[in-house]
Amino acid sequence: GDSGPGRMSEPDDIVAAALALVERPRDLEDVSVVVSAGGTREPIDPVRFLGNRSSGRQGVAIARAAADRGARVTLVAAHLDADVVPDSRVEVIAVATADELGRAMDATAPDADVIVMAAAVADYSVASVSEHKLRKQDAPGGLTLELIENRDIVAGLVAARRDGQTIVAFAAETVRDDDDLLERARAKAARKGVDLLAANAVGWTRGFEVTDNDLVIVERGGDVVATASGSKDDTAHALLDAIVANRVR
Repeated sequence: GDSGPGRMSEPDDIVAAALALVERPRDLEDVSVVVSAGGTREPIDPVRFLGNRSSGRQGVAIARAAADRGARVTLVAAHLDADVVPDSRVEVIAVATADELGRAMDATAPDADVIVMAAAVADYSVASVSEHKLRKQDAPGGLTLELIENRDIVAGLVAARRDGQTIVAFAAETVRDDDDLLERARAKAARKGVDLLAANAVGWTRGFEVTDNDLVIVERGGDVVATASGSKDDTAHALLDAIVANRVR
């Protein structure tokens, strides 16, 4: 059958699990990891929303890589592209908006040893969501939307951080060059107070909706602890290497 007890796991999941047993270190054995992924969608009306181009591929890859390394993984998933499918070993909490994602992170964070905020979370939401589809005749000449600032989820997680908990944030930046990216990463890591920050350059043809990524990973003090290029599976494991190293310091 397609569902229910006895259903075989997806072949790709079986292969991934088998390879993980022989190829990957089990350095996150029984560690609780919470990862957020995907792009939030802020409703305008029942049909339209404010969103972003995040596919969720990097966050899903991090969740899968953590499971490969023995972690107990929860994935808080906003919108994911149709071809981005979470690993069957991962518990998935589906959310839509920034507020829903924030509440899911608040609920799962207290028991997490590692938190990775890889989701692309909207900075703003619509102040007044229409109960019906807005029509052109409702706003002749143009439509103005009032936006309100969403809460800073990472700041809340850092404020509530318990001893021994590692918090990792992401920064997707449009930049002039690598030096500009590093400067922004260092500033954001210090401002957010996270243990590690993974920064990547984004644009019309990079970062989002692609299978490869380039990351620079900095610690709170601004030191570069790793750089990574390649598939998002490869960069996921590079980030986890940095997380493991940070946890044992």
